[in-house]
Amino acid sequence: MSSMTFDDATPITGLDQLVSYMLEQVKPPERWVVGTEHEKFGWWPARGAYPTYEDPAGIGAVLEALEARGWEATREGDAIISLYRDGARITLEPGGQFELSGAPLRRLLDTKAELHAHLDELREVSAPFGLVWAGFGAGPHGTAADMPHMPKARYGVMRRYLPTRGKLALHMMHSTATVQANYDFSDEADAMRKLRASLLVQPIMAAVFANSPFVDGVLRDDVVSWRSRIWLDTDNDRTRFSPRLLEADAGLIDYVEWALDVPMFFFTRGHSFIDCAGLTFRRFMVEGFQGHAATLGDFAMHLSTLFPEARLKQYLEVRAADMGRPEDVVALPAIHAGLLYDGEALDKVLALLGHVDHAAWWALREQVPFLGLKATLSGRTLQAWAMDVLDIAREGLGRWQPEAQDLFDHIIERVAQGRCPADDLREAWAGDVGALFQAFRIA
Repeated sequence: MSSMTFDDATPITGLDQLVSYMLEQVKPPERWVVGTEHEKFGWWPARGAYPTYEDPAGIGAVLEALEARGWEATREGDAIISLYRDGARITLEPGGQFELSGAPLRRLLDTKAELHAHLDELREVSAPFGLVWAGFGAGPHGTAADMPHMPKARYGVMRRYLPTRGKLALHMMHSTATVQANYDFSDEADAMRKLRASLLVQPIMAAVFANSPFVDGVLRDDVVSWRSRIWLDTDNDRTRFSPRLLEADAGLIDYVEWALDVPMFFFTRGHSFIDCAGLTFRRFMVEGFQGHAATLGDFAMHLSTLFPEARLKQYLEVRAADMGRPEDVVALPAIHAGLLYDGEALDKVLALLGHVDHAAWWALREQVPFLGLKATLSGRTLQAWAMDVLDIAREGLGRWQPEAQDLFDHIIERVAQGRCPADDLREAWAGDVGALFQAFRIA
């Protein structure tokens, strides 16, 4: 979740205002860009442990080293909680997962260059502290209780509230890592078509990028994406989107209506986080809280705390994939760009999967953590569905940005073989977490 606060103090006067807010950043197709976000786990090989924030050779020291290289720091007290430079932002997830939210870029090849520049820089500043970084969907060592805690005030609110909503909520906070991508839309109709298409393909993407077969530090034969399983028992209010959103005639008002009935975590006033966990945004709009009235900034913050696998704010986010190797980090945004930024491809993927209703979607989604590409939908394996979707994406990318068309050829080859990244982890595992980090090191 972003470390940004939202300062728009405009009072909310009605639902139409919220819809209008979500459309404030619409863009014509010639201005559409892609933003890529990814998280990775750090490891101290000499200590056999995840790095803490406070240690002189820990995450805080890495952030300070990056600040010395020209990144602009945001602090809570003395602790750096985010860094900003050239349109990109570095933030920390609750268990120390190190996130880059990349700059919005027009060319997918530029996202590839941005990623490798970031990983090179992170490797350089981490080396003096004996730290290495690797990409997994869930931490391969220990349980959520073994993960360090990052010094961000909002995470305290979440740690108190989320365990009341799901048994695996703390695992989600401390033990998972993802790669996701962000996309523009041109108007309300375009936003809803892209949202529907994105929701429909997310179980497929979860299977294609499955990379977390370790459950509480134990390699499991019956799991390909423990991260995906964790999200099924985190907070159903935030993850189980309205059935209406899979219908072809849904509008932004339907997304807003769903969002209003999701309980809040908090809102901000100045630099303070006000804990209102459990209060729905709809009730906050009507009654206020402790003398505070709801603002557009509060609504923006609330939208960023909803957890469907495709999420709308003033842009669209796709969120179902496990973190992996750099080539997979680059492939994820390219696949979705091929599906969403070419009109013909968008039509095709909606035609291919438009028969899937809310019940069928969730039935499939519940299979994916365990069966991955072997899961079935309408009598076909997810591997077969994935090949169809990837073909559509490659054709679409060939029309939108042909120079990037080969960025996910390795994904097509892997899926054709019925494999996912979790298979590589199984084959590499010899009982040594440190060796696994070194084998899959990215920085």
